[in-house]
Amino acid sequence: MEIELKFFNEKAIMKIDGIVTSENAYVLQNKFNEVLESQVKRLEIDLSACRNISSTGIGKILLFYKDFINKKGELEVVKSSQSIYELLTTIKLNQLFTINL
Repeated sequence: MEIELKFFNEKAIMKIDGIVTSENAYVLQNKFNEVLESQVKRLEIDLSACRNISSTGIGKILLFYKDFINKKGELEVVKSSQSIYELLTTIKLNQLFTINL
């Protein structure tokens, strides 16, 4: 898995490529920590190149989301593959934040 994180004033864009597993989810956590430590108020996540995400990875997203909204942040999945979109909407994460195909 590779994660590209770019900062633009009060917005950050994170692109995740590959498979998020329980073994590499700490990398995702580290990137989320970078966002939390910054002055960013909006994070856009691109999951179009993410082929699968484990329950551990989903847990990292949920923990980040909780901390980020406490900082008045806004999270959006701006792109996702069909399978990731179906997974995230099946577990109703689209009720917490916007998830796009």
